[in-house]
Amino acid sequence: MRCPVCRAENAEDATCRRCKADLSLLVRLEQSRRQALAEAAAAAVSGNGAQALVHAEAAHRLRADRESWRWLAVGSLLVRDFALALACYQQAKSVA
Repeated sequence: MRCPVCRAENAEDATCRRCKADLSLLVRLEQSRRQALAEAAAAAVSGNGAQALVHAEAAHRLRADRESWRWLAVGSLLVRDFALALACYQQAKSVA
């Protein structure tokens, strides 16, 4: 994770290795996001597309990236919203 103060790359430590800024809120945010993605995956495995979408959207609101776009696409497929699934898939492909 990148420190918002000095831009140094850090592991999941609560303090920046370079400037010693408090990163605990960012660490908790990332943990919440990972949990939401895991819940989206579990819902998708059980075939519950609506719940997969709820959890994928929660993760996406915390930080949008290729993985969140992919889980949005999977959830959309499971609820048979093929237009949304395609749009999410295309976004996932275009994100670096």
